[in-house]
Amino acid sequence: MRTLVTGSAGFIGSHVVETLRAAGHEVRCHGPTLDVGSGPGRLTVALARRGIAALGVDVTPYAVRLTRRAGGRAICRNVFEPLPGAGRWATALLADGNIGIGGDPDALLRRVRELVRPGGEVIAEVRPPGTAGRVERVRLRGRGLTGAWFTWATVSVSDLGSLAGRTGFTRVEAWKEAGRWFASLR
Repeated sequence: MRTLVTGSAGFIGSHVVETLRAAGHEVRCHGPTLDVGSGPGRLTVALARRGIAALGVDVTPYAVRLTRRAGGRAICRNVFEPLPGAGRWATALLADGNIGIGGDPDALLRRVRELVRPGGEVIAEVRPPGTAGRVERVRLRGRGLTGAWFTWATVSVSDLGSLAGRTGFTRVEAWKEAGRWFASLR
């Protein structure tokens, strides 16, 4: 089985990942990896600890500082701006629903396709089959703080075929793991 685990316990070396690996699951990302919308960098740091070159990209300075403090490489930049290694990344991650960044999955996937090398892979966390994709204005709230409004999209497994075709990907694989849906686009 193939697995990409995300979230607070989903890093290489964590009990969750080690349990899955012991059960025969493969943790993907075997080459230089760009973690788009990396947040605090859990995946970026985990990949680096595994010996995989990884770079987190996030627009939030605080998230980039957290990644760096944890030992990962990260830059504070919009994915649509020039990025190091463009066209040479083996894998790009759009974890935790980050396929919705900017509210335009078509534009984001076209951009990420430019960032990965020929034959490269984009791994995205998506919504379950049959879930309606949508674009909406959202904002984050937590710890007594409320962020600015921004546009966000959700993409369902059911949307992947047409989305992949429109953005130049020819192979799509989707799977469910631990109650979450993931997709590989090539």
